[in-house]
Amino acid sequence: MPWLVSIVNRPIAAPRPVSPAARARFDQLVALWTRHVPATDGDGAGDYEDFVEQVVHLEAALDTFGADNIWLVISTDPGTAVNAGNGETRPAADLQLLPRYGTQPSRRHQDVDMEQARHAADYYRYEAFLARAGRRFAVCGFGLEGQGAELGDVLAGWAAEGRRRAFLKSVQIKQFAFPVDLPEGFDPADGSRLVYDALNYGAMYLEGARESIIAQEFVTMEYEYRVFVVSNTVATAAGCIEEFTPLDNNGYLFDNQLRRHRQAKSPVEAEPAIAGILTDFARNAVDALALEVPALTDYVIDVALGPGGKPLIVELNSLLNAGLYASQPIRVTEAMAAREGVLVR
Repeated sequence: MPWLVSIVNRPIAAPRPVSPAARARFDQLVALWTRHVPATDGDGAGDYEDFVEQVVHLEAALDTFGADNIWLVISTDPGTAVNAGNGETRPAADLQLLPRYGTQPSRRHQDVDMEQARHAADYYRYEAFLARAGRRFAVCGFGLEGQGAELGDVLAGWAAEGRRRAFLKSVQIKQFAFPVDLPEGFDPADGSRLVYDALNYGAMYLEGARESIIAQEFVTMEYEYRVFVVSNTVATAAGCIEEFTPLDNNGYLFDNQLRRHRQAKSPVEAEPAIAGILTDFARNAVDALALEVPALTDYVIDVALGPGGKPLIVELNSLLNAGLYASQPIRVTEAMAAREGVLVR
């Protein structure tokens, strides 16, 4: 069965100081990359995580689907698809109905192939998420003149209850996200000021727009963990450790290397018990989401331990465009192939 596989042509990175076995594995990936992806002027100096993620995407697709079944679309020539087995070329536009894998060009996720990404991006509207979020959410705007939920009113209400921090995020994917302080006596009129302080002139385009901002209470989150879901089934998972790639996977389908404080970059330690708690929690959430939103089947769900060590959902994101960390991407491609009725190689 043919597949359309999108690869971003990241420059080849220099290897990291690692064991001889790990270095041999990296060299193997570089050789695979050079067989299928055109060279760039930056080869040898690319970003390590970005490069490894793309080449591991390519490897997982080749190992699962088979080279002759893969039509590669490289970001430097997005209009052309190349058969990874025989080198035949075709216009990529002729293959748009094929099942897809790999990093997808988003154009703010308006393409038809990003339907799953749009469903995942609406996570804050789903009761299955809100019941497991561990914090309050409000979808609002500013400068609405009584025509919708006003950001300043929401934040002032939280401040009056003693909440001293909140987190604001755009309803548009990857547009903005930032924390805000809520001092005692916070005035509702200060809501718009917070947005202008953070976004400057960009805030002008939001003023008066209803349901443009997701406000959420700020809570502590520890041991953030990314779980990859295909066909409403957990496929693989790994801790949200920015410098880790699938080459750092410790052999477990659900990698148990975790970092307690993600932003502070605390030490990475093996935490099998916590990984198990978070994986089981994610499975429960996936089952609930499947009942509430049947159209949502493929995504990543980020989970963590919140106040009191209680698991919570951080957010949902697009499966194909999510960072891999130390997961096993081949488990994702195998699950996708099985769904299409393809015998996994």
